Amino acid sequence: THPAPVIAAFRDRLRQPGADPAEALRTLADVTTPALAHRVAALVREMVELRPEAAAHLAVYVDRRLTHGPAARTALFPLVTGVLIGCAGSVRAALATVLAAPGGRASHELRRELLDLLLAHERDPAVLGALLRAAAEDLARRGEEPTRELVHRTGRLMVRTPAGATGFDRGLVELARGVPGFAAAVARWLSDAPEEWAGVVGPSTRRMVGNLAGVRVPA
Repeated sequence: THPAPVIAAFRDRLRQPGADPAEALRTLADVTTPALAHRVAALVREMVELRPEAAAHLAVYVDRRLTHGPAARTALFPLVTGVLIGCAGSVRAALATVLAAPGGRASHELRRELLDLLLAHERDPAVLGALLRAAAEDLARRGEEPTRELVHRTGRLMVRTPAGATGFDRGLVELARGVPGFAAAVARWLSDAPEEWAGVVGPSTRRMVGNLAGVRVPA
């Protein structure tokens, strides 16, 4: 079958208001021919630009494509760049969540590259807050050191504005309360390298995290 009419048919399905794109995106995520995969990624970007409410489906598509490893880069890199530049905050938050996930071994290199791209561009406290939550909730799967690095990088971006700094402190406390092991991990980070976190975590948040972890954290 010639690809042009097939791509056009998928475009029509993805652009229909209220239509569930899940099945179509599952099919499209398995397209691996480079030229076609690039066109498919452009369709997905069009969809979320027109239908921000489909952000969760974008995340599933990106996650599935990441399982193909470095071969997916030529399609995913322009897609992620386009989403960061031209899509709503809710779409970027969904993307941040999937890029922060540990994923399988095949996806690690590309996932890290795309996450670095997001961190280089993103400044919206709400999107960065979603990234913080994803970092905390995957602590057990990702491991403590990579999580510490991601939380610290996210915090450094958030504290550039008063609203972001408040959101980061609030998010740390909420996640320390709700995510098993996160309070203890953050308390260790604050105790092991207090100077590294001095400009990122406020004094009251340090105390609250210490209380939740049951340890004393340097002020």
